[in-house]
Amino acid sequence: MKRFIYLTIFLTLIFCESSFSQSINAPSNLEAESEDSLYLKVKWDDNSNNEAGFYIERSLDDTTNWEIVGSTLQNSEIYFDYWVTRGRVYYFRVYAYNGSLRSGYSNSASTVLLGDPSIIPAIPTNLVVTDITMSSITINWQDNSNNEDGFIIARKREIDSFYQYIDTVAADILTFQEVGLTPDNIYTYKICSYITRGISEYSNSVTARTEKNTSVINNLSQIPEKFNLGNNYPNPFNPTTNIKFGISSNSFVKITIYNSLGTEVENLVSEFLGAGSYLVTWNAHNYTSGVYFYRLSANYSASGLKEYNEVKKMLLIK
Repeated sequence: MKRFIYLTIFLTLIFCESSFSQSINAPSNLEAESEDSLYLKVKWDDNSNNEAGFYIERSLDDTTNWEIVGSTLQNSEIYFDYWVTRGRVYYFRVYAYNGSLRSGYSNSASTVLLGDPSIIPAIPTNLVVTDITMSSITINWQDNSNNEDGFIIARKREIDSFYQYIDTVAADILTFQEVGLTPDNIYTYKICSYITRGISEYSNSVTARTEKNTSVINNLSQIPEKFNLGNNYPNPFNPTTNIKFGISSNSFVKITIYNSLGTEVENLVSEFLGAGSYLVTWNAHNYTSGVYFYRLSANYSASGLKEYNEVKKMLLIK
């Protein structure tokens, strides 16, 4: 009986210690104030010793539309927000994080950036995406002021918690192209106009996905006698591999990628193709190492609707 009691106490202590180690204390005593009519200063008390850092959120009304606007490292107790405009009330709150763990929120605090708002250029409007490729996105907007020094472009990827300020363009330039992007990824943009002493509020935001790095190359001079799915090459591969297939008659063709659990992860081809031999490239930069399967499905009509299916295996090693 005593052994059982001691064991129970021991396990309870371990559980309590584990639970304690898995929590992060919320920051407190948050304050916000205007500094030199150029930026806002946010400061707080750090009440934890196990955080990796802090995320700072901002809102225009203290109730909705809270947005992460920046982060700081562990043990930090101050953040400077330069991306605000004069005369606007901003509300702030902060929480600590460590991996997937996070604390509760601090109190919220508000302040107004001091200075004359009439000197700030007008907000650009009608931001739109005008062109998309596998590695670039082009945006355009409307200029509503005549006193800006230029425009600041902010961008956020799917993996980002907040917008990054990636570039500027000069006054009266109403287009921007970002290059070197990753195929089949989502990017979100917004812009503001600026002068030396401040920035406007932000335009609307726009989101676009870059095109997939897959293109079907055909050789109509080589029409196979029957449907076939070739072995991918190279195999193993990192991160791209080529898949050959042949269709002996006009068909609606799908090339689909599955993971080792049989879950569809990507659809490389989904279109009507004429009889011929084809090649398509799969770029697996977004996927982890492991076994994957690729499937050829072709719906064709010889004497009535028929379907051809074939599946093969490939290995991604990173």
